[in-house]
Amino acid sequence: MSTRAIVIDSRVNGKGFWVSEDGYLADLGVTLRGLFSKGKSIEQIFNELVQMRTERTHQIVAQTGYPMPNMNNKFCILTPEQVEVAKKSGIKALWDRFRIGAEYIYRIRQDGVYVSGGRIPRLRRVKEKETIRG
Repeated sequence: MSTRAIVIDSRVNGKGFWVSEDGYLADLGVTLRGLFSKGKSIEQIFNELVQMRTERTHQIVAQTGYPMPNMNNKFCILTPEQVEVAKKSGIKALWDRFRIGAEYIYRIRQDGVYVSGGRIPRLRRVKEKETIRG
């Protein structure tokens, strides 16, 4: 299972990133919630997420013997214009305007991390312990 998502910081204007994650939506949401709970900026969350996922991939590669995949195409910082389109118009507009494919949008707010898109039509808060079904 693979998850492609946009992560937007609603606490500031024009900041966010795109992530392509091997794993379930619930795993990404719980990870973001854990990083957010420490009161970090979106830049710190991005850097820690990249580091965590790279280390996890290194461990899997060491166990399996497969070559290390290119991690550069799994994370991308968005421009302020792309963030505004995602905030105001959603996933479809982001694809139509910039060809950025995402299934979900995570919004980091003052009071927590929220998710919408794909199988989650309405914005909802990410719980401490998520399951595949939400």
